[in-house]
Amino acid sequence: MDETSLESKTFADIFEKSIKQFINNRESFLPLVIKNFSDGNREYNNYIEQLFHVMRKFEETFFEKSDKSLLKIFEDYTNEFSKLYLMHVDASRKNFEKYLETRLLIMSSWNEHMKKFTDNSQNKL
Repeated sequence: MDETSLESKTFADIFEKSIKQFINNRESFLPLVIKNFSDGNREYNNYIEQLFHVMRKFEETFFEKSDKSLLKIFEDYTNEFSKLYLMHVDASRKNFEKYLETRLLIMSSWNEHMKKFTDNSQNKL
């Protein structure tokens, strides 16, 4: 960079350019994360479908008839386990939601204080 191009720049201009590049570069990851989550979820669902297909074939081949009382016990156990798991997922989602809200509130608060500071600074200059 030659000296003539630096004549109209300030330290803030140079620093701002770098910071904006960092932010824009970081934002470029968001579509990748969303696509990966979506693709991964689809593959996981396909895996689960195949797993239960194999389980059904296994049951048809090796079990003539399932004991109804055993099926009821298994269903009750599975339902209780599912309730606990879903409660955990719900609590995790709520915690993550609160984390994101708090993070946004902190950034908004910083922005408000910075705006007040810059407004104050401009009035004094």
